[in-house]
Amino acid sequence: MQPSASQASHLVDDAAMVTDLHAAHGGALYDFARHLGLSDEQAADALQEAILRLWRELRRGMFIERPPAWLYRTVYRLAMEQHRWRHRLSLLLPRLAPHRTDYAGPESSDRLTVWAAVDGLPSRQRHVLYLHYVADLTFEQIAGVVGISASATRTHASRGIATLRERLSIEEIS
Repeated sequence: MQPSASQASHLVDDAAMVTDLHAAHGGALYDFARHLGLSDEQAADALQEAILRLWRELRRGMFIERPPAWLYRTVYRLAMEQHRWRHRLSLLLPRLAPHRTDYAGPESSDRLTVWAAVDGLPSRQRHVLYLHYVADLTFEQIAGVVGISASATRTHASRGIATLRERLSIEEIS
């Protein structure tokens, strides 16, 4: 079935908008994905998937008020999905072959201990800490990504750090 002239015009407009968004924000979205801890290849895949999902939603007739923000949120969600998958895999591999020890990454054991403890925090605290300390985003930027106020991101970070200090028996330096 051929699209009507009106539908064809919308498809061309949507394609132009997606192309323009990619040209204007593609580099920053890629950098954002890298700051979220994705490898070069994973960041490129996340960017491509986000653009594809935007195109698909526009073709379905969905109105997206702020497409750049929608793309950032989608990249964020894809990165978190990748981290959850990696975490589940890290728990599964040692159970499949307990005699092998080559599953550990290049990180130090202290860092692994801290991030393992971060994984045990409530999701909002975990995301805020990750975005602040690994992705190096400000609390204002995190607020835009996660969809809460900047003061709420600070509260989640503070509570998460307090819980980590308690769980890891770290005394606060005055």
